[in-house]
Amino acid sequence: MIDNVKIAKAISDPIRYKILQKLANHHPSDLPIVNRDLKGGVCNCEFMEEFGLIQSRVSYHMKELTETGLVLEEPRGKWRYYYLNKETLREYMEQLRKDFKV
Repeated sequence: MIDNVKIAKAISDPIRYKILQKLANHHPSDLPIVNRDLKGGVCNCEFMEEFGLIQSRVSYHMKELTETGLVLEEPRGKWRYYYLNKETLREYMEQLRKDFKV
């Protein structure tokens, strides 16, 4: 079961909201051919570069998102790759529709 309040708090942060947008709009086919064997996902190094954050800040934000279930994490060597958990996002949106009768 998802915790809608915890999810709402997590995505209320502008950086985490942008991270979710990046994950939602990420397509493995956008990667250069040499990197396509990485099975997709977005590397934490990409968030560091795009948002100008140090690794510990990225880790903090990703911890908040993975604890909600919105993001899945896969360690690969020294990096971590992240994926949007679309099922949790769908459940969250459906629960909002029910809660607010929209």
